[in-house]
Order: sequence, then C-alpha cells, then structure tokens
Amino acid sequence: MSIEELARDAGLSAPRRYQVDWDRVEASVGTRLPADYKEYVYWFGPGSFDDYLIVCVPGVENGYTELAACLAKEQADARLRAQLAPSSTRFELFPELGGWLPWGFTTGGDGLYWVTSSDDSDRWTIAGRPSRGSDYSLFDGSFSAFLHTFIWDTVEMHFIPEAEGDVPIAFESESGEWLGGAGVRLEAYGRFEAA
Repeated sequence: MSIEELARDAGLSAPRRYQVDWDRVEASVGTRLPADYKEYVYWFGPGSFDDYLIVCVPGVENGYTELAACLAKEQADARLRAQLAPSSTRFELFPELGGWLPWGFTTGGDGLYWVTSSDDSDRWTIAGRPSRGSDYSLFDGSFSAFLHTFIWDTVEMHFIPEAEGDVPIAFESESGEWLGGAGVRLEAYGRFEAA
C-alpha cells in the first residue's frame, strides 16, 4: 500500500504538499523517521481521520499535535507516572533502546507509537496503548500499513472501535494552527507548498 493509494482511499485527490525541514525534525526528535511517514506528511499534512485518529505532524503551531511536542509530553507524563506509581511502567519510551515513539492518538486518549526496535526506522512496527487499562496492542507492520487497516476498518486493536460511518474512513484536513485550548502555541516551521 503506497501513501498515494492511501490518500486516494481517504479522499485526497492530490498531495496537500506540506513541507518541513526533515533534518530539523529528526534532530528535534532524536532519530531518523520512517520514509512512509515522511511521504504521509507531504501528502496529508495536519488533520485527522473521522475526527478520531490524529497523526502528529512536525512543524505545526499546535503543540497538541506537533510530533516533537507529543514526544516531550509523553516523556514528561512518564516521569510523573514513575514518581507517583514506580511499579506501573508498562513500556519504555524513546530514546530508550526499543522504546516507543508517539506518532498519533485518538480523541479518546489512546496512544499510537512506533516501536523503535531497529536501527532502520523503516522496519519499526506499531504499538497502541489504550487510555484506560494496562493492556496494549501490537501491530506487526509499517506506519502506512497500519493506516490502511484503520481507514478500511480492519485494524485489530481492541480499544479502537468499529467505524460507525462510511468506509473507507475519510481524512479531514486541518491547518495545524493553534486554536487555543489544548496544547501550547509553537513557532510553526512547516508550510504548505504553493500549488
């Protein structure tokens, strides 16, 4: 499944042409990122699937959905959890060896991660953590393969409900601007390429 096919299935007829400085992104996150994710960012840019699944995108103004900001928030939350309940840690976060690197979340608070178990980011698999409970799910496939199963409502993660609407699930474009409320306002460095 290519990102172009995924985009077409999700309702995009052409790339949105969202551009970022990938050297800057990877320096801020601390690792190389999967090629299919980079292509996804170019095609899709900021937005969500069915107002439910949000993919974090680098360079946006909204700190709630910006990739490096999501990692920093997860790391801060993990430190707090470790202080409050030291025995409750269920998984290691990146940059620990094999640690989970957040790339998205659901509006229900469930987290989606790359499992960084390889030096080759294109070989990373996907993990999901529900907002409630200690159980998690693994998906033995790439970022684009996971999104394909999500938009066709065949993803097998127990905390992701079946689609209530049309399948394939449509992508809903957003600007990435900070609209107040959740998250913090960041200095945006991503941009949409002129058509």
